[in-house]
Amino acid sequence: MNSRNKKILKVLSLVFILVVLTGCTQNLDANNQLLPGRAITTETPWTIQAGIFDFLFVFPIAKFILFVEPFMGVALGVILATVIINLITLPLMIKSQISAQKMQLIQPKQEAIQKKYKGRSDKASQMRMSAELQALYKKNNISMGASFLPFLSFPIMIAMWQAVQRIEILYSYNFLGFNLGETPMSHISEWPYIVLVVILGITQYFSVEINQILMRKQKGYRPNAAMKSMKYMNIFMIVMIVYMSLVMASAMSIYWITTSVIAILRALYIHYNHTTKIEDDTPRTYLDKKNKK
Repeated sequence: MNSRNKKILKVLSLVFILVVLTGCTQNLDANNQLLPGRAITTETPWTIQAGIFDFLFVFPIAKFILFVEPFMGVALGVILATVIINLITLPLMIKSQISAQKMQLIQPKQEAIQKKYKGRSDKASQMRMSAELQALYKKNNISMGASFLPFLSFPIMIAMWQAVQRIEILYSYNFLGFNLGETPMSHISEWPYIVLVVILGITQYFSVEINQILMRKQKGYRPNAAMKSMKYMNIFMIVMIVYMSLVMASAMSIYWITTSVIAILRALYIHYNHTTKIEDDTPRTYLDKKNKK
């Protein structure tokens, strides 16, 4: 990772921490009841006094769900809001996913370049290796900064969580046998909540594994140590999401299921329409030609 990407990662990390700190205000009391001062209804004023995070993220989502609620209900309102949010972020997510897939496909070429300069720590060799790697990325239209774009989904997830918790009408709304405001953990012996969590777990699994499943069919794919370690990270993510679905309002499970289904469809679309074949020849750089002369 070069210095530019390290700076980008630091900035995004700081933004994420700031968002978490501003977006995790307590909404429920010790009995998991919505605090009166945190409730959002159709009459709640949408003003900057509520805070920048609430004004820019939470209120737009909550107010939209409340707007469509008379026409389709709260549950379908959550689903529609999730679909719209994913459509807005779709171009960025597609760019990020395409870059990630291409990085996996060119991994053998990248390793070949690095092996070529192994043990050569002089400045000229390092410059040539860097130039060849950059040429490889450029040839395959890979943006290294695109790998950080998924960080943008974190503020949206927190905003959705806040909006769902604070919509007052949601706590008295039932959908397919479960209450949207109740946590599955508090009704873990009831089958509607069990089915909800099982569906969430299945869709979450395929949403994080679909890329690897598709990439195994791609010519030039070769798993490496980083990809194997990523598998354990994916397992941790699935377990974490399932756990959070148990202790959060059931409406959040609907959000995660919808997001997972969209992620699967997005991965299929990218694989069959955007993932390009990587040519066998590694591009030669200007520095290589000059050095040969």
